[in-house]
Amino acid sequence: MAASGLNAATYDREGRSHIAALADYAMHLMEQMKYINEHSFNNFQMKIGLNMGPVVAGVIGARKPQYDIWGNTVNVSSRMDSTGVPDRIQVTTDLYQVLAAKGYV
Repeated sequence: MAASGLNAATYDREGRSHIAALADYAMHLMEQMKYINEHSFNNFQMKIGLNMGPVVAGVIGARKPQYDIWGNTVNVSSRMDSTGVPDRIQVTTDLYQVLAAKGYV
């Protein structure tokens, strides 16, 4: 799981560059998977779901503390990942509109 724009230093309300950075990251992951498959003679597949919206973040666990994020935004992304088409990046309508305005196909 990856997230961007979680704090004031990385959140770009007007230009939404943090959303483009996350989409670029997802596309680079897909390219890297193709490279790995070509050079290791494997056929690994990956599904990616991208969403945007509010999240809640915090540390959970007393014995083994871990930082995590929760919320409907995360749940929708997770469901898109688990039900998506292999070797594709699935995005919500809201995210599509932001990316399309930036020239993404």
